[in-house]
Amino acid sequence: MKEITVIEPQFSTKFQCIGSACREHCCSGWRIALDKPTVNKYLKSKVIDIRVIANNSIDIIKKNHANWGIVKFNEAGNCAFMDDNRLCGIHAKLGANALSVTCATYPRATTSYKTSTLKSLTLSCPEATRLLLDSPDAMLLDEQKLLQSGFNKSPQEQNVNKLLNLMSMHLINASGTQVNHGLYAIALLLLFAKKQGSEVLNNSQEIESYFSTLIQDIESGEIKHKLDSIASNNQLQWSLLLRLQAYIDANPNTRGLRRLRHFVKRLLYIQVQNIDNNQVSENIVRLDNVWNVKVQPWLEEHPHVMQNYLLYRLYNDQFPQDSVRTPLSWLYLLTAEWYLIKSLIAATAELTGEINKDDVINIIYSFHAVTTHSPAATQAFFDEIDKVKVNDDISLIYLLK
Repeated sequence: MKEITVIEPQFSTKFQCIGSACREHCCSGWRIALDKPTVNKYLKSKVIDIRVIANNSIDIIKKNHANWGIVKFNEAGNCAFMDDNRLCGIHAKLGANALSVTCATYPRATTSYKTSTLKSLTLSCPEATRLLLDSPDAMLLDEQKLLQSGFNKSPQEQNVNKLLNLMSMHLINASGTQVNHGLYAIALLLLFAKKQGSEVLNNSQEIESYFSTLIQDIESGEIKHKLDSIASNNQLQWSLLLRLQAYIDANPNTRGLRRLRHFVKRLLYIQVQNIDNNQVSENIVRLDNVWNVKVQPWLEEHPHVMQNYLLYRLYNDQFPQDSVRTPLSWLYLLTAEWYLIKSLIAATAELTGEINKDDVINIIYSFHAVTTHSPAATQAFFDEIDKVKVNDDISLIYLLK
């Protein structure tokens, strides 16, 4: 028997689908794929209603075993199996065991390594986002050991990435409500690790000592002082926001897009004011002032909200990802997405005169509904970043000002 470590955030362990009470249910607006056994089960169901709907509303595509068919939407844009009460007809008439793999697992997500399994929730689900942002303990990680017949059929997690991930999460924790300080500290950590190269683990005492210094610098205000001493680049901030918004607005209609566009329009309204006079800096300064005057006091009363979000991203994205891209490029992407979310929140607070958790939940879940499930979105965001960044990835610091 082999021992496997299973890790899961507390908010994930508490998830229960709220069905028809959901602010935007997952049975509408996007592609619902069915595996081969599920397609056959529905087409041959003894329940006449299910069999009739299946024959009329499942397109057989036979792309692969997991993507054997897709569900066509009805006139209301919902899954054909949804009933008048916005509940799943499959679940009601055939039971939970009859659900497809997609429907049975969403929004649950799993990342596997050879000796560990990391469980989580996908934030494109509004209820998952609410759970993440509601509780100060949402991102406390539960860990248990399980015995199974063999190791997971996945690569071993790289120790360097595991170390950098753990240190990054601690830096965000130490930053409290000033998560931009934590992101800046992570950038410094990655630069230090880059200089160490392949010897970073052999020189573990050096990186641990540097990490401890970063924690102290956050707590003493030294990180804040360093950030304050960096000149702002409002043009970069303005250009990146505009490019990311343009990509979102050009998306084909999908779940979450209508709600996200509602908030994007508010941000765009502020961004384009006085644009004929080339006063883009004034608009960025306006957003910064709103964040500091209206949003930051609210965050002081809800200190876990932004902290939980970034801790989730570090954990769920397995930052820094092991890929052809550098850790700093992944940090740039995370920082750019955080900056967009931050700006959407600030614009809403400015135009409505208040900030409330429902708006924050709606912004974050709709953003993830539009971007998380499409590899093309990640590539598009990288492309937009490359068009505006100055020299190299360290220019991400301008988004932290």
